Amino acid sequence: MKLTNTRDPINSTDFRYEGREIVETDTLEKKKEQRQSIIDSKRPGDESDPNSKKMMSAGWTDLMLKQAASIASKVKADAILVNMETSADIIPFLKAEGKKFKVIVVTKNELSLEKVTDLKCNTIKLPDVYLTRDGYLKFSFLAGISKGILFKDDILVCVGGQIEKGYMDTIMILKVGDESEIVSFAEESPFPKNIKPDIFESLLTLLMEMAYEGREGRPIGTTFVLGDHEKVLQYSHQLVFNPFQGHPEDILHITKPEVRETVKEFSSIDGAFIIRDDGVVLAAGRYLNAAHHGEPMPQGLGARHSSAAAITGVTDSVALVISESTGKVTIFRGGSIVTTIEKTTSPTQKPVPII
Repeated sequence: MKLTNTRDPINSTDFRYEGREIVETDTLEKKKEQRQSIIDSKRPGDESDPNSKKMMSAGWTDLMLKQAASIASKVKADAILVNMETSADIIPFLKAEGKKFKVIVVTKNELSLEKVTDLKCNTIKLPDVYLTRDGYLKFSFLAGISKGILFKDDILVCVGGQIEKGYMDTIMILKVGDESEIVSFAEESPFPKNIKPDIFESLLTLLMEMAYEGREGRPIGTTFVLGDHEKVLQYSHQLVFNPFQGHPEDILHITKPEVRETVKEFSSIDGAFIIRDDGVVLAAGRYLNAAHHGEPMPQGLGARHSSAAAITGVTDSVALVISESTGKVTIFRGGSIVTTIEKTTSPTQKPVPII
């Protein structure tokens, strides 16, 4: 028996065998398709398999919200904490789940706050600075506790992500007060009873701005003591002339924009700022005399942090410290650290060198 090729062997595999033509499938076109698939970064079969396509990150938000609600139901959560900094419309979720759970909305955006005004949601305004995921979560916890919408031992389902990316990618289940890496405190609340929530939230926002922006391109290191002012003044003395002395109290409120700018101007002088529990700035440049007798400070924290811990150990106050070397904001209560919020450089901002 004899085989004879009747076509160009490159373009075909058409053979004649004992007078009968046997035609096999031409593989050249398949090879061309495979080569093109490699060029187009596709794998053979992708188009025919609907399950092989990956979900785009823009669609993660809806999935995260649904899973958060399911988890909250299963663990009997006290609240769901969710951010509004997404490109997806989460209002339908808030309307539906707000009837089942206490929902806490956190956002930097005033417009987002307006959107949820008519909904039964608790809101927290985040500082307009770039923070880590933990940083946003810590701020939300502190503000929520001070507002009285979060309490020790509450179970919380947090859904969010890196806010600047515009979508959610993380779900966390936390028990308020038990997570030492987030916020740690032994008592019912880490804040003195007389301190108004809006005062603490406003002061914490100011510190985050100062830590992030610095002053005239330079890092800031300073201390603020809030609450129990009479006793704090007894345990301190003036290092320099007090720039806030002799002015009417109604113009010295920490929530006033001009006062906040003045505080930033005087942040470079040595000593602490003393703020009354109603938000009036009483003094700057105050040396804290109390001695620290508690646990040793973590490595990297110096005299400024020790004095802040000491003053909260002998008074019913809360102290907030910005570290000049790292930009971290550390909060003290009862002589111990409540939490530390890391400073993070924005993706578009270069770190400021420290000389």
